[in-house]
Amino acid sequence: MSLLLFLLASAIACFFIWWLLIETEGAYLGKRAVIWLYDLYARRYDRVKQFDDYSDQLLLAEPLLDRISPQLDPLILDVAAGTGRLPLLLARNVRFHGHVIGLDHSRKMLAIAASKIMRERFGKFISLARGDAMDLPFPDAAFDAVACLESLEFFPDPDAALAELARVLRPGGLLLATNRIHTRWMPGRTASRPRLTQKFCACDLLSIEFEAWQEDYDKVWARKAGASALSREQPQRLSHMPDCEVTVNLQRLV
Repeated sequence: MSLLLFLLASAIACFFIWWLLIETEGAYLGKRAVIWLYDLYARRYDRVKQFDDYSDQLLLAEPLLDRISPQLDPLILDVAAGTGRLPLLLARNVRFHGHVIGLDHSRKMLAIAASKIMRERFGKFISLARGDAMDLPFPDAAFDAVACLESLEFFPDPDAALAELARVLRPGGLLLATNRIHTRWMPGRTASRPRLTQKFCACDLLSIEFEAWQEDYDKVWARKAGASALSREQPQRLSHMPDCEVTVNLQRLV
């Protein structure tokens, strides 16, 4: 009996550790734990995720460019950019003539992204920044489009992060986010479509559209209320702002 109890306790402990570190990616352990985990797995991240560039072009880059058309040179922010998935997709697309800043809190994930950007010589189109999604180091209404993929539920405060995404988006600008469909593993971090719609509206994000995407995620499109001129802020100017680590020279990260 004691052996069975020991085995049961061990199984429960293993499941709990798996849930904390793998399934929820450290989200319930605090910001430092999440950053540490991403730093730890940075070099294996792309192999684990197995992104399909062809599908991503069709389902991410092309729809985003369609929705900001006819603008050819948008300034875009990708929050939780990781190893550069979305910035590289945009840079590889012949329709894209703007600039995208990829922001992440993990130095090692950014280092992987920087090495890929330099290898493909896309420094003209991409800058990288290290920063906190809940306290973005950019001015209000700075970007024509903001993206945040598969990440909101992993931030310590998803509502604060959503408010920051809306803050730096110009009136009339486009937001691309994701909503986790299977919510049973992350209580308190995920929301139903009606609840998420309420959260978006509270941040002045309107014209909300949910689109089926992956097994675990919907894409969510929205527009910030109002209208404004297109952003003409350059990455070089942003790099001189206080507390903003925009890395125009990617060599510093590698």
